[in-house]
Amino acid sequence: MLPPVLEIHVVWHPDDEEKARPIAEAIIDHYHGDQFSGLIGGAVEVFVRSAGWAGAGSPPRLIQLPDDAGPPRPAAYVAVVALLDLGLADATKDGGEWFDWLLRLKTEADAKPAKVRLWGMSLHKDAPNSAGLKQLFANWQLLASPDSLYEAEDTMRFRDLSQSLAQFLKGDKTPIQVFISHTKHMDKLTEQATKAFIEAVRHEVQKTKLKEFFDSSSIQVGDDWSEELKANAGTGAMLCLRTDSYAGREWCHREVATAKTKGVPVVAIDALMHGDGRGSFLLDHIPRVPAKRDGEGWDRATIRNALLRLVDECLKRELWKRQEDLAPKKVSKVNWWAPHAPEPLTFAHWLEANKPKGKKPVVVLHPDPPLTECERQAINAVAGLAGIGDRLEILTPRTLSARAGALTKTKAGS
Repeated sequence: MLPPVLEIHVVWHPDDEEKARPIAEAIIDHYHGDQFSGLIGGAVEVFVRSAGWAGAGSPPRLIQLPDDAGPPRPAAYVAVVALLDLGLADATKDGGEWFDWLLRLKTEADAKPAKVRLWGMSLHKDAPNSAGLKQLFANWQLLASPDSLYEAEDTMRFRDLSQSLAQFLKGDKTPIQVFISHTKHMDKLTEQATKAFIEAVRHEVQKTKLKEFFDSSSIQVGDDWSEELKANAGTGAMLCLRTDSYAGREWCHREVATAKTKGVPVVAIDALMHGDGRGSFLLDHIPRVPAKRDGEGWDRATIRNALLRLVDECLKRELWKRQEDLAPKKVSKVNWWAPHAPEPLTFAHWLEANKPKGKKPVVVLHPDPPLTECERQAINAVAGLAGIGDRLEILTPRTLSARAGALTKTKAGS
């Protein structure tokens, strides 16, 4: 079992229970759901704080922070989400225990921003402007706070939180850059709908706190466009707009291959209208979200779902990196902490870069679920050509746990 990586604590005042509790439970369901279940245990945990620790009206039990003494062993990163509603506003307006409780967290977050964060999420427009909460959260951008130019939408809460958590773990305030991979090759039957789809995606990205890379507007006059595409495809995250002619375009293949071999999160939105007669193995082995038509246009909710999935993938990659950093020596025998289940493209690229020698097992660890038997045979075939077919071990957190970390005591490929 690795040390806990990230703890999310959702805090609200008991008088705000009716609105706050469903939000807290939705956050629990999201981060304890299938999206993050493939990581090693302890990657992300969600806790709630509301009931008074010293009786009615008192603040909750104190939250254990990264440098606090255990047991239990503290998490490496702690993020606190305060749900700002009228009950909390009233409890903090004249100072008091609730104000002091939140002030302790704010002080720790200000002093140790690399380990502790305190964020607010408004449940009532007047709450953040109350005397106490204004003092605590003054000038802070709140989570899921829609711009007045755009309408609020359901996925904003999780997308903002996952993006903030990913940037927190990475130690970088720079917004996640979304590389929009698309084709300009369109036939007359699909041209109008494809252009409308691309514009709908761009509009939804521009409404978020994400940064967009779109070749027509991001590549400047005088830039080497091919180098810019390759450089940016290997950073941030990639959203593939899989329209009818996407799979047949050489540069679309290059962009996806670059993202995969660089370990960049990739999500595809399937927007096929007449079908794809070619396909490509490069476009498989990535999460996919189906786009839906909405009359003559496109359903924006499906695009937002794809963006949420992409941001969650970014957080998942950061959690996986932190688990690698925190791994004890018995797990450090892993040769490759693959951010996604290996495929011939990524595995061959890793072999070329690392050229494992000697007679020791070559251990690949990737998030669950495990490869199927047919997938494993394909990877073993590549390993055999590289001369390590009898030494390759492909594990996931579940299979590693079953073996109690004994990475060298079983047969290769088991």
